[in-house]
Amino acid sequence: MNAPGELVRATVPDLTCGPDEVLLRTEAVSICSTDVSYFRGHLFPESWPIIPGHEYVGRVVEVGKRLRDDVRTGDRVTYWGQTDFGGMAEYRALRPLFAGRRGVETSWYTERNFYDADQAAAVVLPPGVTSDLASVVEPLTSVLRSLLLNPPRPGDTCVVLGCGPSALLAVQVLHRYLGAGSVTVLDRNAARLSIALDNGASTAFNTETQAPELEAFAHEHHDHYADYVFDALPHVAAPAAGGVKDIREQAMGLLRPGGTYVIYGATAVPQLINTWMILAKGLKLRSTPFDVRLFPMARTASVTNVALRLIETGLVDARPLITTRVALDDEAGVRRAFTEYGAGASMKTSMLAPDVLGRLTEHYGAVAATERVGTPA
Repeated sequence: MNAPGELVRATVPDLTCGPDEVLLRTEAVSICSTDVSYFRGHLFPESWPIIPGHEYVGRVVEVGKRLRDDVRTGDRVTYWGQTDFGGMAEYRALRPLFAGRRGVETSWYTERNFYDADQAAAVVLPPGVTSDLASVVEPLTSVLRSLLLNPPRPGDTCVVLGCGPSALLAVQVLHRYLGAGSVTVLDRNAARLSIALDNGASTAFNTETQAPELEAFAHEHHDHYADYVFDALPHVAAPAAGGVKDIREQAMGLLRPGGTYVIYGATAVPQLINTWMILAKGLKLRSTPFDVRLFPMARTASVTNVALRLIETGLVDARPLITTRVALDDEAGVRRAFTEYGAGASMKTSMLAPDVLGRLTEHYGAVAATERVGTPA
C-alpha cells in the first residue's frame, strides 16, 4: 500500500531468520478494519509504503537457534502484536513470545504515542483449526484484552456499538463467556444486525432506520437501560446537520448513571463525543492500552492462548466472521476485499496462499457433503 487507496503487487527482498525469530510462509491473512482504516485514510503509518495484514497464520520454515525448544519447522503459528503490518507478503519473520515459555521481552517507542514490544504474543496451532479460522485468533485476542481488563459484571445489561467482526466476537464473549444478562446491538447495517441476533444479541436497533424508536426506547427507560457499552466502531463520520444523533451519543443515552463505556475501535481521525452525557451521568470511560509498559506482551500471550481455546472448543464460533476467501495472488479479489469492506452481510475476507485455498475448498466441500448425507450414529 503506497498511500491511502493505492494497492499494488510488488517484490520485496528475502527475509533472514534471526536467532530469536521464526521465518513463516504465509498461509492466511484476514482483512481487519485497521487495515481498511489505512486504506481509507483514517489511520496513518509512520511512513509509506506499508505491507498490510496482521490477522495472520504462517507455517514455520526456519527456526532461530534460541527458539528450537519452543517451535518446530512445519508448525503453524498465529500471533498478536509486534506490528500492524507485514502479513500480506509471501513470507514474514516474527519474534514470537509464547505463554509460559522462556523469553525476554524488549520494547521500543513508536511514533504512534506508545511503547510496543519487539516480540509478538504467539501460539502454535493445533491441526483441527483451519488456517482461515485461525486468523480470527488475533482479533479475538484484541477483544479479550479489552473485555478482560474492563469487564461487565455478571448479569449486566450490555450494549455493543457496531456489528462488524470484532463486535460479533464481543457479543459472543459477553453472552457465552462473561455472563452478560443481555446484549443489545446498534448498527446501520441490517444484514450484520441479523447476524449478531443469531450469535447472542437479544435486541437490535438500526441507528438510521430506527432512530426515533431508539430515542423513544432511551426516554422510556429514563436514560437508565444499560450498565455497560462496548464501542467497537472505528471511524464514525459526523452526522449531517439536523440529522440523527451520533451513534455514540445514542449509546450514552442508553447507559445508566455511573455506567461504563469501553472504547475499543481505533482511528486517528478526531471523533465526536458528547461531554454533556459523560458529565450528566458520571459515565466511566475505559480502554485497554496498546502500551506494553501497562499491558506487557507476555500477558497478551496468555490471552492469545485463551482466544485459541475458545475458537478450538467452539465456545466462540469463528465461522460467521469469514464470509469470503480469495487467493493472495488474485489481485482483483484482494483489491475488492478492501474497497467493498463492510458492505452488506460481508464480514472478513480471508486471503490465502493459493495451495492453502485449494485444500480448504476441498475440505469445506467434504464437510458440506457429510452434512447433507449425515453420519452414522
